[in-house]
Formats: sequence, structure tokens, C-alpha cells
Amino acid sequence: MFIKPEDIHCEDNGTNFNEFYSCLDSQRVPAEQIMMARATFDPKTGHEFHYHEAREEMIYVLEGQVEQWVEHEKQILGPGDVAFIPAGVVHASFNVGDGPAKLLAVLGNKGASTAFAVDVSDQEPWCNLRKS
Repeated sequence: MFIKPEDIHCEDNGTNFNEFYSCLDSQRVPAEQIMMARATFDPKTGHEFHYHEAREEMIYVLEGQVEQWVEHEKQILGPGDVAFIPAGVVHASFNVGDGPAKLLAVLGNKGASTAFAVDVSDQEPWCNLRKS
């Protein structure tokens, strides 16, 4: 199977642009266990603190500088760097560079019956973690 641009589900919220190559509701890409998405963040934007209850995730930085959080630990990642996030672990990605940041995310357990992501960005300690 090959994936063409017309098979990609895109979401644009004005500051982040996500391209889902295989997503939960996609019938066009019949992957049963894995999902893949490419995210593009404008400077000073990103994915807030959240977790995937039943899905592991690997994040590969394609372009830019990303402040990557895995629980309470953070690192600045650049092109070629990877973060592994176990299922149920809170994480976040923020563009700290001057230009766009592009990430490739691969998640397992596509068929899990849990919500795709649980947002915890308004809860302690996540809502104040970057401030400290």
C-alpha cells in the first residue's frame, strides 16, 4: 500500500498544522496498529501537555528546535533527535526556534478504545511547569 497526498487528513488551527497519514477514523489507510502524523508548529506554539492512555509514541524532529517534555524532564531537540513516550506518560512539544518546527510522530495501538489524547495542560503541575 502507498499513501498519496489525497490520503492524508489535514488539520490547521492557524498556528499548528497536522497531517495524519493514518488516523483513528481513516478508512483510506488501513493500518491496524500504528498511526503516523507530521506536525508543523509556528514559533512559540506547540502541543500542550497531554497523554495517550494506551498508546506509545515516538517523536522525530524533522526541522527546527523543539522543547520536548516527557513528564518533568525536558530537552531541546533538533533535527534527527527522537523522544520516546510510553503509554500514559504526560508530554508536550513546543517550538522554541525562530522558524517553523516540524515533527513526525508515530503512535502504536491504533485500535485502542481510549480517547486519542487527554489534555492536562490546565492541571497542576503541568499548567505551571514551563514557568518554573
